[in-house]
Amino acid sequence: MDLLQIFKTCWSFESLIGVVKICTIFYRIRMNNAKTILIAVSTVFLFTTSANACLAACKEKKRDEAYSKPLTAATLQTIIDKALPQKSVDPELGEPYQVYPIDVKPYDKDFHATLIEYSYGSSPRAVAHEPNPRGIILYVHGYNDYFFQEELAEKSDSAGFAFFAIDLHYNGRSYRDGEPRSDMRSVKEYYAELDAAVALSKSIAAKGSGAKLPFVILGHSQGGLITPNYLNERNSEDFAALVLNSPFLDYKNSWFVRNVAFPVFSDIALLLPDVPAPKQEAPKYNISLLKSEKGEWEFNRELKSDEWPQQYFGYLRATTRGIKWIHAGMQINAPVLMMRSGCTVNTVKWDDDYMRCDCMLDVNLLEKWAPKLGPDVTTVTITDGMHDLFLSRKEVRDNAYRTMFEFLNGAVLRKQIVVAWNY
Repeated sequence: MDLLQIFKTCWSFESLIGVVKICTIFYRIRMNNAKTILIAVSTVFLFTTSANACLAACKEKKRDEAYSKPLTAATLQTIIDKALPQKSVDPELGEPYQVYPIDVKPYDKDFHATLIEYSYGSSPRAVAHEPNPRGIILYVHGYNDYFFQEELAEKSDSAGFAFFAIDLHYNGRSYRDGEPRSDMRSVKEYYAELDAAVALSKSIAAKGSGAKLPFVILGHSQGGLITPNYLNERNSEDFAALVLNSPFLDYKNSWFVRNVAFPVFSDIALLLPDVPAPKQEAPKYNISLLKSEKGEWEFNRELKSDEWPQQYFGYLRATTRGIKWIHAGMQINAPVLMMRSGCTVNTVKWDDDYMRCDCMLDVNLLEKWAPKLGPDVTTVTITDGMHDLFLSRKEVRDNAYRTMFEFLNGAVLRKQIVVAWNY
């Protein structure tokens, strides 16, 4: 009914009721038009959003499939042949540390990582050295972090292991100006550089002999989120053990935030991965570590900053998915050691408990989720341990070292027996 017909109809009545009808008709027209427009706009919005979400999910799946593919033997050899001639003294720690560049492109981005070698036989702690190492340890650092733990390298070396560490892309020595520091879109994006680091470490440690040395991966914090996912998708029987030092197996938040809020934000991040997340105040962790503050250590505060780098919603989705995969259950066949502190600090403000508790993770949740890693998981509580157990006060970190090396003695022996049997 058009407006002219409405007026003709209404003016045929000469009463108050006619005026009421006119008002009613106009109101209904406006309401019907508004509802129609709202329904149309909502339909278009929902259709567009659903289509974009579907496309984003397909792209994400394709990307993850590419990230999950192991590097071929030919590609690994090319990386090794390129890296070895570029060996140089580590600019952060100096001699006897050596660094090697690792450049990979597992999908649509070039990633640059750095392998750090502690030359075998260099430890001043060793009474005597065997001419060849009995195994290899590859250390993978956490979020907003890099390798600087010299004592860890020296103790590993004196225990008979060739020690290596990797600074992952966008982190530490591998960071380049303009990159989103410590950012990621999937834990799987590190698989290619880990493949390369494993192959390059084996080549260096074997000194061209082709010897098959038991290989151990040691992951700390976010490195303890990345490495279980990595071993679960690789042939974990190729590894003698996985050691986790306060691994990031869940968020240190309330049940509602962990199980409701973060999954919702993760879904939103599928469409808006590069939107900056609100800045969060970081725990005062560095105060507990630095020799100039209350700790025992020195490190580069540009590579391990007091405050967290800018985070993005895509980073939240990457960690949420990585945690979800662990919670769903894994089949890591290598023996796993999960070490954690005995308590948690629940404040970002300075507290003396920073010196004896984990300020980053809920240690009870680490205990809860560790059995999901595989059929052979050992969990050990290091009483009075800090977030990085190997940076705790001396008697505490000595306990952590003793626990790890006793575990590795058994794991390496088992691996050597298996290798000998296979021959």
